[in-house]
Amino acid sequence: MREEIVYLDPRGAFHLGERGIGLEETAPFLHADTLYAALGTAWAMLFGEGARQAELFGPEPPVLISSAFPFAGPVRFYPRPYLPARELPPDRSLKDVAFVSEELLRRMLEGAPVGEVESIHEGTAWLTPEEAEGLRAAFRLRALEGERFWARGRIPRVTLDLLTQASSLWHFGRLVFREPGPEPTARAGLFFRVRYRRPELADRFRAAVRLLGDTGIGGDRSAGHGLFDPRFEPAEPLGDPEAGAFVTLSPVYPPREQAPRLLGPGARYGWLTRGGWIGGRLAAPYRRRTVRMFAEGSALTGDPQGLWGALADVTPLETPEPLPHRIYRYGFAFPVGAAALGGGPAGSG
Repeated sequence: MREEIVYLDPRGAFHLGERGIGLEETAPFLHADTLYAALGTAWAMLFGEGARQAELFGPEPPVLISSAFPFAGPVRFYPRPYLPARELPPDRSLKDVAFVSEELLRRMLEGAPVGEVESIHEGTAWLTPEEAEGLRAAFRLRALEGERFWARGRIPRVTLDLLTQASSLWHFGRLVFREPGPEPTARAGLFFRVRYRRPELADRFRAAVRLLGDTGIGGDRSAGHGLFDPRFEPAEPLGDPEAGAFVTLSPVYPPREQAPRLLGPGARYGWLTRGGWIGGRLAAPYRRRTVRMFAEGSALTGDPQGLWGALADVTPLETPEPLPHRIYRYGFAFPVGAAALGGGPAGSG
C-alpha cells in the first residue's frame, strides 16, 4: 500500500484539547481519531454526506492515518514507543523522553543499538547527531541548546456575564510553532502519515486535507486557530512488514476478539480515554460516549500488514431529538513492524 507524509505548515496556533484538559491547556499533538473526524466533515462538504458515510465510515477504512506529530526542519518526531532501548549512552535515560526522531524510532523498531543521541526541548525530544546537524543547518543555528521549535502556552481571555456585564478573566491554551527560517526546510509544524488502502480515493483525500487547512482543525477555529497549508510527500514505510509485532502510531480501539491477539507475550501499551462533544458541520450539544483506546506508541503483537482496531460507535444512548446518523470514532491502528518486543508478559507502560 502506498504511503504519504502530509505536512501541516501552520498559519498560526492550534488548540488541541483532550478529555480531562480544559480550555486552559492544549495537547502537544493531534490524535488520529480527531483528525479523521475533521477530515470526514471536510469530505461531506466536498462530496456530500452520503459519500462520507459510504467511503469513510464503511465496513473498512479507505485509508489508515497516524496521529499528527511535531516536525522541525528535516526531522520528524514520534511518541517514544513502548519498546526497549538497546545500548543507550551511560549518561542518558528515557525517563523524561516524550518524542524520538524517525531515525531513532527505526533503530528501536529493529532492535538495534540506539547509539549517541542529542536532545532538544530540555531533554524531552531525542534525535541522532546527524539529524541534529541537519536541524541546525536548516535554521542556521550554532547550537540547539535552549532552542524550542514548538511550545504550549496560555493567553488571557475575558468573558462578560450576559445579565450583569461583569467581566471574568480566564486563560486559553495554544500550541505554537517556531516561525519559518531563511532556508526552505526551516519550518516547524505537524505531520501525519497516510496509507492508502483504496488508492482511487487519494485525490479526494488530498482535497479534503486542503479544505481542512482553510477551515481549521481543533478548537477555537472561529478565532483563526488550527489553519494550515498542507504539503504531500511520498514516504518509505517504517518498520519490517514481515515482523510478528508492531508499534501503532494511532490510538487503537480493538474489537473484543482482537484483544487477546494484540496482547501476546511482550506487549506493552498505554491507555487513552477519549470522549468529547459531537462536532461536524452541524454540531450537536451532546457528548459522545467515552471509550478507552491503546495509546500511540503501544507495542502490540500481530501482523503489521493486518487491519487492527475498529470504528467505535459512540452515539449517545439517548438524545431529546434523533441524530441524523450514527456517531463513530476512528480506532484503527497505524502499524509499523517491530522486530522484538523484549519478551515477558503483556502489560501497560
